[in-house]
Amino acid sequence: MRLLKGIAVLTFVLALVCLGALAAAAQDLDAVKSDSAHHKVVFENDQVRVVSYMIAPGDKTANHSHPNNVNIFLADVNAKVTTPDGKTSELHGKAGSAAWRGPVTHVVENTGDKPIVGILVEPKKPASALPAGAQDVVAADPKHNKVEFENEQVRVVRYHFDAGDKSPMHGHPDNVQIMLTDAMANVTTLDGETTPTSGKAGEAHWRQAVQHSVQNTGAKAFEGLHIEMKGATGAKAASK
Repeated sequence: MRLLKGIAVLTFVLALVCLGALAAAAQDLDAVKSDSAHHKVVFENDQVRVVSYMIAPGDKTANHSHPNNVNIFLADVNAKVTTPDGKTSELHGKAGSAAWRGPVTHVVENTGDKPIVGILVEPKKPASALPAGAQDVVAADPKHNKVEFENEQVRVVRYHFDAGDKSPMHGHPDNVQIMLTDAMANVTTLDGETTPTSGKAGEAHWRQAVQHSVQNTGAKAFEGLHIEMKGATGAKAASK
């Protein structure tokens, strides 16, 4: 009887070891670990991790995994994607497009003649809301801001300002800002203070919840995306 119990215990321990090894192996497939040649962490905090990727023409990634993410193409994409079951598919996309993508493991081969460049915004524990009393940017300024898509974790808002355009005062929850073009602007906060700002195409920035107005001070239109963190359970963004 003791021998049988010992075998049972040993079997249980070995099973735990195997599960641990499998979990570790799966974790090692994280893109920035298993394919660090093509994936780099831009920044990370409690709510989100932002990863950039670049795949040269003809290059192929190692097998790697991604959690839920918003995938933003910064250049046109032509690629072949291979999943662990050996199935392949073609991927084509336009610069500036953004899409929600669930967890995936794959190998990506650049079949085009230009680098594949993009940003992955991976929500972790999003928990944000508008500043008290602020009006939602889409409600306050629908001319310049459109909802691309949203789910329980994020809302993606595309903004576009022609030269000289100015928004009314509005609010944002915590968000990741992706610059799709170069930009020059004056930003005025609720206290009346105005600050000149600028950015380059392809940059990704973390922005805490804010209330402000924006004016394009450049000679050209600018465009970008705000990937807004949705509120924790029970949290509601104020709007009026």
